[in-house]
Amino acid sequence: MESIARAAGVSKTTLYAYFQSKEALFSHLIQSECDEKRMFEPAPMIGSCIDSALRGLGKEFILHFLSQDETKFFQTVSSERLRFPGLCQLYFRTGQNKANEFVAAFLEDAKAQGWLTFGDAHLAANQFLNLILSDLPMRVALGLDLPNEAEAERVMEAGVFVFLSAYRAAPTKSA
Repeated sequence: MESIARAAGVSKTTLYAYFQSKEALFSHLIQSECDEKRMFEPAPMIGSCIDSALRGLGKEFILHFLSQDETKFFQTVSSERLRFPGLCQLYFRTGQNKANEFVAAFLEDAKAQGWLTFGDAHLAANQFLNLILSDLPMRVALGLDLPNEAEAERVMEAGVFVFLSAYRAAPTKSA
């Protein structure tokens, strides 16, 4: 708390007036960071091509994961998991679950338009995110070198291809 107070240019007493503990401060920061980012909005327009809409969505997630700010934030939260296990749960609920909800809603819209077919939108969203991000979350968590943007995009493209191979709706026959 002392180094946080020093970096913020306030006293520890001032910090404790707002936050009862380091965990309460971190919880506030996690919630604020996840709420502030809102990188998921708005969803790409599906238009006449689900392929490019999914690529656009995937590219946003890749760029988000490759950003230094997001990488440092993720690593900071992860490094506190033993002392404050609730922080990782909070990050998961406010970050990962929001991303999954957003993608699930996008996929439901694509399904309603006849582009995709699946049973469970949340499962499909989770699979989409895992396919396009591949090992990026693990690399970030472990502090390993990240792929460059071109390599990450190549992996994302392959993930979109696999996802569409599984979930693309069969074309309807014209009468």
